[in-house]
Amino acid sequence: MGRGRITKKEQAYRIRMLLRFIFIFRYATREQLISFVQKRLKLSYQRWLIEYSLKQGFISAYHEPHLNLKVYHLTKRGKGFLSSCEAFSNHYRFDQKNTGFNTFEHQKAVVESYFLLYKQLEIERWIPEWVLRKDGKIRRKIPDGVMALSDETKIALETETWYKDRGTWKVVVAKYYREISYTTPKYSRYHAVLVIAYSEFNYDGIKERLFRISPEFSKKAFMLTNLILLERGECFYQDEVRQIKEAIDLAKKAFTPSTSTNE
Repeated sequence: MGRGRITKKEQAYRIRMLLRFIFIFRYATREQLISFVQKRLKLSYQRWLIEYSLKQGFISAYHEPHLNLKVYHLTKRGKGFLSSCEAFSNHYRFDQKNTGFNTFEHQKAVVESYFLLYKQLEIERWIPEWVLRKDGKIRRKIPDGVMALSDETKIALETETWYKDRGTWKVVVAKYYREISYTTPKYSRYHAVLVIAYSEFNYDGIKERLFRISPEFSKKAFMLTNLILLERGECFYQDEVRQIKEAIDLAKKAFTPSTSTNE
């Protein structure tokens, strides 16, 4: 697709989409922004949109020495531009502490998962972890994000970049047990949890530990995948590897048909 001539409405839409991508993850690298413009907006002139948004003062950039990368974040004007479509735009804050190595590795994994999931599913809205935390309660399990699909299905996301022992997974399962109820489905917050292991080694370890904890619940509530499986649109669910779409359909069938989850 060439640059061509576009309307003000189309330009505003593209800028708003770019800003919301940064809003979701608090910040983005140049490479991530280029990937977003290419994969989500399907534009061939990725750098032009980024530079235009920078020139208009919607975003700002600085060189992060610990990462040796240029990092982009929203400005006050950028937040204002989003305010008409994003209720939490005024709550957006960027802190350079968020770009530490461990935090960045996790952010990078969530962003990669974001691109792969948008490729596989009809996602209506991606609700970021920090927005969920704004309205969260102490006892609630705050996932790394929530996918709200076009049919109102809600899938909690857990992106795993580091090792968790069995004790830690027991806590995770216990917290989601309070969020997903098969006996009173109308009080369930999510239909299922998609756990994304950033490495094959981590995937094998999680598979070995997670599904042995309260197996009757965890086998219905948790789907497990890694980036290789996710590229193929697959996950491990109910004792076998299957298409994510199929797994989501099975997860929804575990609830009473006449009820639905409530956010």
